[in-house]
Amino acid sequence: MKIVFLLSRFPYPLEKGDKLRANQHLINLSAEGHEVHLIALSDSNISIDEIDKVRPYCKSIKIFRLNYSNLLLNLLGSVSRKIPLQVGYFYSPDIHKSIEKLIVEINPDLVYCQLIRMASYIKNIKNKPLLIDYQDAFSRGTFQRMQNASLLFRYLFKREYNLVTDFERQSYNWFHGHIIISEQDRLALSIDKDKEMFVLPNGIDTNFFKPMPNEKNFDITFVGNMNYPPNIDAACFLVNEIMPLVWKRIPTAKVQLGGANPDKRVKKLASNRVTITGWMDDIRDCYKNTRVFIAPMRIGTGLQNKLLEAMAMKIPCITTPISFEPLNATMDVDILVGTDRDQLANHISTLLKDQELSDQIALDGYNFVLEKYSMQHSRKLLKDILESTVKDYRSRNHLGDLK
Repeated sequence: MKIVFLLSRFPYPLEKGDKLRANQHLINLSAEGHEVHLIALSDSNISIDEIDKVRPYCKSIKIFRLNYSNLLLNLLGSVSRKIPLQVGYFYSPDIHKSIEKLIVEINPDLVYCQLIRMASYIKNIKNKPLLIDYQDAFSRGTFQRMQNASLLFRYLFKREYNLVTDFERQSYNWFHGHIIISEQDRLALSIDKDKEMFVLPNGIDTNFFKPMPNEKNFDITFVGNMNYPPNIDAACFLVNEIMPLVWKRIPTAKVQLGGANPDKRVKKLASNRVTITGWMDDIRDCYKNTRVFIAPMRIGTGLQNKLLEAMAMKIPCITTPISFEPLNATMDVDILVGTDRDQLANHISTLLKDQELSDQIALDGYNFVLEKYSMQHSRKLLKDILESTVKDYRSRNHLGDLK
């Protein structure tokens, strides 16, 4: 099948969740023998080395650069068009025309769109099967940020929440196939629950993320894109509220915060007991040198790939209910779950002191990922979704079954 793959960000380097997911789907589509034509926006320069990382999976690559003057006009346009800022930021009328022209030239069998950010670019295409990956429930994430915003920003987030809710609902009808990352996000979307939606979790390359014997230089680790608000909040929560309770019991416990672009609030957390790594060429280096991994998320949506990666490397994991639910794991078997700082601190202390329990949680979590989140499983689901999307398109247009 010839597929146009439409993204709001170039899928490398893999410092953000949407890039990681897009990269996985590119690999799976290529492995299934599809001819993929990548069209991506970017608000930063993409190097030749970064393009070369993706080139093996693509027949062609086209990048549309969003410069700062574009972005200002895009944001102003989102106000006049009454669309979400996080959609308007990525929307350019000139790029829209170029993308439509490019799709006509490529003449694909299917157009794959990642996130509502890109939905406007193909809403007018009527003669091709269209597939959208919502990934997360953006409306729920916006609502969470509205609840935690200062009074000054609460009005802005309320406006954005209402617009995202409407946009999610409207965009459903523009597509023939629809994907979401977890059942919890499917239920949180502003879309009727009886409408068809495929749940497609991320897969984990268990040949890459695998147990790696190594000296444990850190006791507790959290990783992520460290300028993303939910990760900033989690890092501050860990160091400022959870770890003081742990340090009362284990004064020598060392914390590692790994990931790209640490926000100034994250940088301020550095001390003789807290290390901020910044960008890591190989994120496995953060996992393999820690005794315990934690994702103390209080806001955010979607499936936390960081947990799956740590579990695949046989590191015992701890998280909060908001990140536990999408996993569909077994609490206190595959992973420990804490609802507040006291429970999370108790879990950390217990795992650091009880090696037998730590090893058992690590083993059960490892087996869970192997069974439920392999790349092969994800590839099979994606294959079925593509076939269903084409079938729906042909049915709507009375074209009969594809022979």
